[in-house]
Amino acid sequence: MRAAPQLVAGEEVLHQHVPNLGAFKRTALLMLAITIIPTAVILMLFPDSVWGVAPMFLTCLLLTQERFNLGKYAAWITNKRVILQGDEEVALDDISSVKVSANAVRLEYGPDGQKAKLYYAKDRAALKQLIDGALVAAQ
Repeated sequence: MRAAPQLVAGEEVLHQHVPNLGAFKRTALLMLAITIIPTAVILMLFPDSVWGVAPMFLTCLLLTQERFNLGKYAAWITNKRVILQGDEEVALDDISSVKVSANAVRLEYGPDGQKAKLYYAKDRAALKQLIDGALVAAQ
């Protein structure tokens, strides 16, 4: 994770979003629980094959990759913009909606409805409320 971004005059950081490992673990447990069903079915239909563990193997592989990439989901919410880890920034004036989804807070912005997500927030409702408050204060 990189250091705080450069701020413009009069801008201050309201919140630094750091992906929460607990929220990631809940998502991982849900994915593993869902994967058990196809794994069990394949193993019952083809008991002599090792291909039955393929769904579980792929899920574990994807979760391992996601765990190592958690740092790329960091963001900073300021009184003027939301700055994402990949040097993408969204001006608060451009945000048209803020919604809570399964494991993220989704921002919709721009004239063509672009989307950005703040993944694995510890408290998604509080993060949404913070962004909504910054939107109101920016107007």
